[in-house]
Amino acid sequence: MYKKQLLTLFVALLSTLGTSAQTLLADFEDQTTGQLKINKDYTGSLFSVKPRVMENPLKAGINVSNYCVGAVNKADADWYKNFLILDLQTPVTIDDDHRVLTMLAYRDRQPKEMRIGFNTYEESGQIFQGRLTKDATWERLSFDLGETHYGQVLKTIYIILSCNWSDPRSGWDEATYCFDDFTLGAGEALPNASVVVHPSAICQTMQDFGASDCWTADFVGRYFDDTQKQQAARWLFSQETDADGQPLGIGLSCWRVNLGAGSAAQGSASNIDDETRRADCFLRDDGSYDWTRQQGQQWFMQQARQYGVDHFLLFSNSAPVSFTKNGKANANNQNIACNLKDDCYDDFAEFLATTTQHFADEGYNITYVDPVNEPRFDWKNGQEGSPWENTNISRLARELDKSISKRQLKTKILIPEASSWDLLYGGSGRAANQIEAFFNPNNTSTYVGDLPSMAKVVAGHSYWTFSNNADLQNVREAVYAAAGKYSLEVMQTEWSMLDAAPATSAGFPASYEAASKMDIALYMGKLIHCDLTIAGATAWSYWTAMAQEKYSQKNRFYLIRINAKGDTGNESYGDIKQGGTLTADKNLWVLGQYSRFVRPGYRRIAIDGASEMNGLLGSAFIAPDGQQLVCVFVNMSRAVRRIDLSTEDGVIGRVSKYVTDSNNDLHRDANPQDLSALELSPRSVTTFVMDISGLSSITAPVSLNPAADQAVYDLFGRRLTSPKHGIYIRDGKKYVVR
Repeated sequence: MYKKQLLTLFVALLSTLGTSAQTLLADFEDQTTGQLKINKDYTGSLFSVKPRVMENPLKAGINVSNYCVGAVNKADADWYKNFLILDLQTPVTIDDDHRVLTMLAYRDRQPKEMRIGFNTYEESGQIFQGRLTKDATWERLSFDLGETHYGQVLKTIYIILSCNWSDPRSGWDEATYCFDDFTLGAGEALPNASVVVHPSAICQTMQDFGASDCWTADFVGRYFDDTQKQQAARWLFSQETDADGQPLGIGLSCWRVNLGAGSAAQGSASNIDDETRRADCFLRDDGSYDWTRQQGQQWFMQQARQYGVDHFLLFSNSAPVSFTKNGKANANNQNIACNLKDDCYDDFAEFLATTTQHFADEGYNITYVDPVNEPRFDWKNGQEGSPWENTNISRLARELDKSISKRQLKTKILIPEASSWDLLYGGSGRAANQIEAFFNPNNTSTYVGDLPSMAKVVAGHSYWTFSNNADLQNVREAVYAAAGKYSLEVMQTEWSMLDAAPATSAGFPASYEAASKMDIALYMGKLIHCDLTIAGATAWSYWTAMAQEKYSQKNRFYLIRINAKGDTGNESYGDIKQGGTLTADKNLWVLGQYSRFVRPGYRRIAIDGASEMNGLLGSAFIAPDGQQLVCVFVNMSRAVRRIDLSTEDGVIGRVSKYVTDSNNDLHRDANPQDLSALELSPRSVTTFVMDISGLSSITAPVSLNPAADQAVYDLFGRRLTSPKHGIYIRDGKKYVVR
């Protein structure tokens, strides 16, 4: 009873303080089910231990209580009636004060996904389907029932312990499933987080944050009035503030520019139905160049340069149509391995190098040129694009290196912009296992890692690897390890919310339909965090800067929404050649929580106490001169989260706070900030910019070797997801893993 009494007092205390307290439904500590009742509508033969109150099988981590509710499921049990059904003694209407359902969950093994349902086991009531992050570990699950069931009455919580429509369907042993501390309220009652930053523990040096101009920047630059397009440029590139200190823009430090292949001149014969996905080309048919083309794109390039954008990345989706095998800028509905004529590798390389030199001579800092983009795809239609084999890519890279070297350009070649992280270290078939192909000297036919103009960087895209917490962690760990083997930097150069909706187990609503624009932007904030802290990315770019909102896709594919003339206000199907208006969206401001404050040359440093995949995520960065500290926190929970922030080295002075949530857009909080009580609003991304002084040292990153992972494991007795090499602090002492 003691735990229950304390929890009741704590909830009551939170209520008096005006926080988003939870109402306790059951904690099972007195061996009763409290406000819940175990419904007996299940098939007992499916269980070796039927659903009941039982002893906690793991009194550790976030749950050290003595009792919980659970069952032991028989091997290969069928899903039907494989239920833990908990009826509410008093049904509750879902409203603002009773909308967030929170529970602790434990599964000693997870051969199948489980489903949690609102009043039913059917998919129509599903609020969760998936596995937990780890086996045999208590985890907190939280669901905002108000998103899909507002005004409805919650009578029963259904839990299908193992859904055998998810693999594997057989071949597993008995499994124990337990649940504890069911609460329902306005938000989670979470403890303050104790967060420590380690300024001397350097992880990686940041290059930039950016976005792509594909494809609509050319149309906006040509057809929208000056007021609209200048506002778009200000939102994207400005580092200025207004008189009250509010940021005017997100200060991108990289602008990714598409070098068109000439499909625009082909019109409807291009095999690209959407006119906005066709692109012009600087190369004329006679081999001369017309630098007046792509005027809209060049307008945004000029604006980016004037606002002080540090880096420009030129990339190609297809070779100019005069160089392609089929005379098109895509595969033209055919299965081909590479759409470049065998005798045009040097011609294509000369086009890329000539274009790079032109813009360098115009005063643009062209840091990278990327000759291929997402080579894995077939690119049969719909836009400019070309499939490539690894052998084709390496051949083109060698030719491009010659063209760049003879011009004595500083620009580096960037490859391979893989369409998903996993293709960098694995896979089979075309354009797979690309780190080994291009950077392992033993692969003599494809090795290009020794080319003078080749960047010691591997670029990939975060598509298709973000649907759950396991992929967010495991895939990026594999990228980090594969790149570290050859001392390569990692850059994430393109992402938007393609693929199916992320799992509810990763903190996303039940569907895209149920998600708000802030939910989508918040998940992007989480993804950026994982790419930076787990994959070790030194750069991160979004796709694409501006787009129309179609097919109820909300803000999944843009930072700035294009509202073309004739638009109904709900969807954007108008002709953007008629102009229109532009709207800043939540994605823009969440990206700005990183890009506006984490500038090129800042170094990511270690941080402890903010690594909850569905709760509090934090990353920290130190300025090159060691005088400014930037911390970015993603609060995935639906409650206010408070942080007690300290630093292992140095003294923190003035603190500025900027927040993006459902009510704020990169908003500067003018109130004084107390390091012992920094506050994060629910479902938000918050950046703290701090003066710091008195650092004893700023240490350069150390290189990875094959023993580093094991060395870190031996040192700490556990695997550290990030960083896996660098300087570590334990018991007040510094350890260097090389």
